[in-house]
Amino acid sequence: MNDTIKMMRFIRKGRSRKKQKLYKLAFGVAFDWTTTIYTGFFLFMLFFILYDVLKQMEPFVLEYQKIVDPFLPLMLFGLVFGMLIQSFHLPGIKVTSAEWKLTSLPFQIHSIWRYQYFRAHCNRFVVISAIILFIFLITPLTNLFILKWYLLIMAVSLLTVLPQWFFFQIEGFRKLFIYLSGIFFLGIIRILFLYFDDTSIFLIVFILLLLFLNGWMWQRKLRGVNWGKVIEKSDEKEWNMFFINRMSRMDQVKKPRNQYFVQTLFQSKKARLPFPYLEPSILMRKLWLRSIRQEIEGLGNLAFAIIACIVILSLRGPLLQGIGISLSIFMFVQMMVSYFGEIFKDKLIHSLPWNMGTLTKSFWQIVKWLSIVVLVVITIVMVSVKGLSLLLLAQLAFVYVSLFFLLDRKVEERVQRLNQKWYTPKPFEQVMDIITYLSLAVCIYYPIVMIVLVVIIAYWIIKKHNFPLLID
Repeated sequence: MNDTIKMMRFIRKGRSRKKQKLYKLAFGVAFDWTTTIYTGFFLFMLFFILYDVLKQMEPFVLEYQKIVDPFLPLMLFGLVFGMLIQSFHLPGIKVTSAEWKLTSLPFQIHSIWRYQYFRAHCNRFVVISAIILFIFLITPLTNLFILKWYLLIMAVSLLTVLPQWFFFQIEGFRKLFIYLSGIFFLGIIRILFLYFDDTSIFLIVFILLLLFLNGWMWQRKLRGVNWGKVIEKSDEKEWNMFFINRMSRMDQVKKPRNQYFVQTLFQSKKARLPFPYLEPSILMRKLWLRSIRQEIEGLGNLAFAIIACIVILSLRGPLLQGIGISLSIFMFVQMMVSYFGEIFKDKLIHSLPWNMGTLTKSFWQIVKWLSIVVLVVITIVMVSVKGLSLLLLAQLAFVYVSLFFLLDRKVEERVQRLNQKWYTPKPFEQVMDIITYLSLAVCIYYPIVMIVLVVIIAYWIIKKHNFPLLID
């Protein structure tokens, strides 16, 4: 272990010398002696001005301290939630390519990892201590208040290092399930917190839970580690220096991002099996998934836009909530229909025998599950804002039927355009689309418009029964 520590220190010193040279070059480009002197003098004066202002605002700061103090548990929840978010992108414990190369020499990865684990704790300790010391020097906050926040924030920050490393290794839907379960668990703790007048016992139990979690993870810390992903993210974190990138204009170069988590959602055991050429439906479904995976960035932007639209507008009243639902469904339908043509960009599709019926059916099997995800988001938001009631259930049923009706209409229209180059939908069909979107926009504010549901279902049944889509 002593040899490992000496070698790790040697690597760290060499890395620090290289960074110093880079920073020296960058500062030489950004500042001259005159600018440096004026900037230093300005920062020195700014520190004393800030100190004087805070001293004059001492009564207000002390009053604000009394208001903020009860929210310390929420701050700790935020640290845990931040750890869950960061575990999608960073391992928390850096093992770069330089450390990994030591494993080809007589150095064990366990010893290297333990050293880096200790370094991660030291870095967090130094950063948090520096921030708290700065607050202690310039603010009139009481010593007891600062000490309590410092100890608890330090404890939670140190206890989230190992969980971040552990959760970083989990991939696919399992990670998504753990993430959602963690949010749900934090929400339950937040609700229980409202019923506690004395939060000291509550905070002690919370720290003990983190200690227990760390003890359980310590025995499994190096199981199933994706070292390639860890090394890539560690190198990116180690050498991604903002100031140097800014001075060298490297921040203007767009680098391809490897969406490891999103990719693993499409890389199940079934997805890695060979193409079943004797089963056209499964074959087409795999080709659809491969085509959609190539447009995963657009799908992520769509998910963010839908969640932002429906959540923000739902908080502004029932009318805007309906408009948010209508806009979300409109964006989802248009994006899904645009994906219908992606499969024809795949060269493999042109070398296989296929018919439009199998192609459309396979596409619907994928879109169905994506639609369920969107409907779950809409349901959660509506129930959270309005509460559960019979009227809400009727409104949700209207939203569900409208979404699948609009999807069916647009997919059928896209198929018709493949068969007929100059196909134009009938005016009545276009009017039905407009009526459906308008009804969705006002169904929350004026529930009476949900009577349009009867018209939609009747039109849908009659069209499917008497005028089916003829495709070969």
